[in-house]
Amino acid sequence: MYKQSNFSNTIFYSDLDGTLLNNNARLAPKCYADLQKLIDDGLLFSVASARNLNTIRNMLNGIHLSLPVVNLNGAYISDINTMRHIQINGIEKNIKKNISEIIERNNLGVFISNHQKNKDGILYYGLKNHGEHSYLCDRQNSKDQILVAVDQLSEAISSEVTCFTFIDRKEKLEELKAFIIKHNGHGIKTHLFENQYSKGWFWLTVHSHLATKSNALQFIKQEYDYTDKLLTVFGDGINDVEMFELADTAISVNNAIPIIKEKSDVVIGSNNEGSVVNYLNQLKKQSVEF
Repeated sequence: MYKQSNFSNTIFYSDLDGTLLNNNARLAPKCYADLQKLIDDGLLFSVASARNLNTIRNMLNGIHLSLPVVNLNGAYISDINTMRHIQINGIEKNIKKNISEIIERNNLGVFISNHQKNKDGILYYGLKNHGEHSYLCDRQNSKDQILVAVDQLSEAISSEVTCFTFIDRKEKLEELKAFIIKHNGHGIKTHLFENQYSKGWFWLTVHSHLATKSNALQFIKQEYDYTDKLLTVFGDGINDVEMFELADTAISVNNAIPIIKEKSDVVIGSNNEGSVVNYLNQLKKQSVEF
């Protein structure tokens, strides 16, 4: 239900890619400065993203967020200032085994996000297509990213696995998604979407059923005693649906997919216009005037 938020009675969470960031996966310099100023002035703000914590830290380039970060779609809830995880939602042991057998049986390539010895990493296995190798190259060029090639999936799934990521054409991944869901029931959460930076290549991510942005935001409200605060969220993609349904105020950017716009209370400008930060600036101004 839509409830009017203001600068002081609300916690704010924004998706990153396609929402807070522009199409170059960056926060414009003015938006960066304005957002840090808003937070310094008391804005309770953070991000909820499919990205991992290291990548989020590098993208935000030192912004001191005032709330925990929801990363890898809720697989992790983390303190970006200390780079420590508050909660980890790993995939159950039997499901890891089932998915690894599907991968081996069908000769699939996969990226496996894991947590081991207090470090996050990405393992990769059996890569074949251009989409997979393009992503691998991107990760190799990023800072502070642990990347390890594995020859045996049994080695990979012995650690705490938080996500399986498959990259291929849409039709192949639709079939794979249906098969994985059929054989793993309610123990998983899947997302199938086109990579907005590499058109034509789709991603299928498989998480624990507990790893959702909405579950993470409910945990944060309870754990940090924000139950008396309203929740406002910003988003654009399919992985934002559940947090839109949870929020008191759901705000979509103009470039959002149709279902997100349908579920939104407010539609603002596009991500390329810095619309999330512009909205927050305007909200602060209205609160001061009031």
